[in-house]
Amino acid sequence: MVNKTLTASDALSADSLRPVSKSQKSFHTLVTRIKERRATLADWEAYRLEFNRKYNGDLVPRRQKLDEVRSQLIQRLDQSHDMRELTRTERKIVVDLISHVAEQVLMSVDDPVVAEIHGRYNASPRADEASIQAERAAAFHQVPADDLAEDVDTSSPEEAMRRIQDELDQQERREEQQRQAREDAQAGRRKVHERKSARARAHTEETEAHVSLREVYRKLVSALHPDREADPVERGRKATLMQRVNRAYADRSLLELLEIQLELEHIDQAAIDSVSAERLKRWNAVLKEQLRGLDRELAEVDSEFQMRCGLKPTGTTSPKIIKRALNEYLADVSRFIQLFERDLKVFDDIERLKPWLKEMKGHLQSVD
Repeated sequence: MVNKTLTASDALSADSLRPVSKSQKSFHTLVTRIKERRATLADWEAYRLEFNRKYNGDLVPRRQKLDEVRSQLIQRLDQSHDMRELTRTERKIVVDLISHVAEQVLMSVDDPVVAEIHGRYNASPRADEASIQAERAAAFHQVPADDLAEDVDTSSPEEAMRRIQDELDQQERREEQQRQAREDAQAGRRKVHERKSARARAHTEETEAHVSLREVYRKLVSALHPDREADPVERGRKATLMQRVNRAYADRSLLELLEIQLELEHIDQAAIDSVSAERLKRWNAVLKEQLRGLDRELAEVDSEFQMRCGLKPTGTTSPKIIKRALNEYLADVSRFIQLFERDLKVFDDIERLKPWLKEMKGHLQSVD
């Protein structure tokens, strides 16, 4: 029987006193790592409530305030653009500032006023399209006449370029097909057979892993089926356990199913250590898949918290690191609000506006 002072997971991950095989070592290592991933996920979920409270209660209002003051700055810049006291160079700085700040605002919020101002100081899509058409026409005229198909309408550069691009695409596809054919021929039948064999092995392993999972599941279902229990209290307990079993099976969590078996004392540590090598191999395949799934889930959760803190997802973090990053993000937003509010005051005095524009020119050059 399982030592009652140990949890089911402790029993599964405990080292046996007798020599263990490589597969048994892998089994215990996988169990330990899955437990670690579960604990980390539990830490993230425990922190989520605190994070959301601070994010929604503190950060969201501050970011809205930041967008408001930046929008005000853009409007004041727009109003100052045609001031006769400004030089052409200073007006150019005003335009650059409008573009830079407006792009930041529009990435954060849909502000029609900012969008309209930004549009007035930037090239229109129609002008960009005219530039593209001119480049295409110039490229067309540089193409030697001998390279054009006989039925190409040379009076229409657009049509000619389209036909030329189609012919180049077809030629590229033909060359790719020829290259692929050469590679297949060089690989020969042996490599083709090896690829098929590898796929067949993977399919076989997946099938065997599912069989092992289903095997443990069926034993638990047979033992726990609540309809077979007369005692109402025991029937309720078994119904609860059945819910755990069904969730574990749906999640392909072999470890969870084995832990339930240990809790029910259907197996003990000695029974696990004496599992046949073939069955243990299949169990390890299922546990590896489970571990990969937990790693993916952890990466997604971690990435989500990093992005919400304004970080570029890189590497792994922890609730402690994210908590510090969120506080730093809040401090940065508050600092920017103060800076923009200070900058708004320079528009009331031309003698302050001119040196401020010169200072801003340096900032713009440093971020380019």
